Amino acid sequence: MKPSWIPKGLFLGFVFFVSILLVKPIGISTQYSVTSGIIHSVVEKDIVVQKGKEYISRIDYYNQDGIARSIANPYNFSMVFIAGVFIGGTLGRIIFLKNKYFIKENEKLEKDSISRMRLFIGGVILLYGARMAGGCTSGHMMSGVMQLSLSSIIFTIVLFPIAIFIAKKVGE
Repeated sequence: MKPSWIPKGLFLGFVFFVSILLVKPIGISTQYSVTSGIIHSVVEKDIVVQKGKEYISRIDYYNQDGIARSIANPYNFSMVFIAGVFIGGTLGRIIFLKNKYFIKENEKLEKDSISRMRLFIGGVILLYGARMAGGCTSGHMMSGVMQLSLSSIIFTIVLFPIAIFIAKKVGE
């Protein structure tokens, strides 16, 4: 008997609701912008300055979505979230490798570095497009749809058919 997806979906929805209620919507792509800003601040020390209680930058991009504040104070919920995604994925891979419900990689894909590179480039393009829409895949598809954000709903409606098509092509 296969495990039911309903309790898992309800649990995930609960986690997102609690995150939005207590901290902020879950998303990860902004932290890549913060990381680039942290690297930038090593080269130019005054890229982010504090004025009163606010942090501002002469780079307009850093002044949106709290990026300037996160550059100045990088130890925050989102950086912990990034570490948790990496650690959780690694632990899941190790723990559930032998589980009969764990989806194993396509053997052809494991041996084909060109396919891996195509998938990597596709992921970069997806991340770039999501940032252009003001978020990331997790931010748009989970937190954004939960908040009924129009850009998130459009992103999700466009992404799903494309993702299904690509998944079928890669699986062939």
